[in-house]
Amino acid sequence: MNPAEWAAALSADDALRLQQGASAHDLDECESKLGLRLPSALRNLYLASDGVWDEPGQWFVIWPLTEVVERDRVASEVESRHRCDWVAFGDDGTGNPFCVDRQGNDAVYDWSPIDQAATRLAADPAAFWKAWVAGSLPPH
Repeated sequence: MNPAEWAAALSADDALRLQQGASAHDLDECESKLGLRLPSALRNLYLASDGVWDEPGQWFVIWPLTEVVERDRVASEVESRHRCDWVAFGDDGTGNPFCVDRQGNDAVYDWSPIDQAATRLAADPAAFWKAWVAGSLPPH
């Protein structure tokens, strides 16, 4: 999806609050700090909204870029080596982050801090978001 399509998809649920979209410069800076290039679909999501706030649950389903960088830094310092293979960009509200792998693949995973393992949720961020909004993601 392009940024306009992301904006429409993200704003379809009126319980979610979009943030101002990130700039290309913001994304480049984030990627520089992470030491990788985010998948293009995830970049387009961030161009539409730099984070997505769930109003009823009071948490960011999609984290702002600054939080992505900070949580990645913390993960690299204190979590297992396996968690460092992933870049988290949001969470399910219970502490399990949504991730993409550091190799730049499009698939979205759920990271379980308890199991120290990732479970594939969707082929790409667009499919992930559609499933998240529909409530059809597999249990994890």
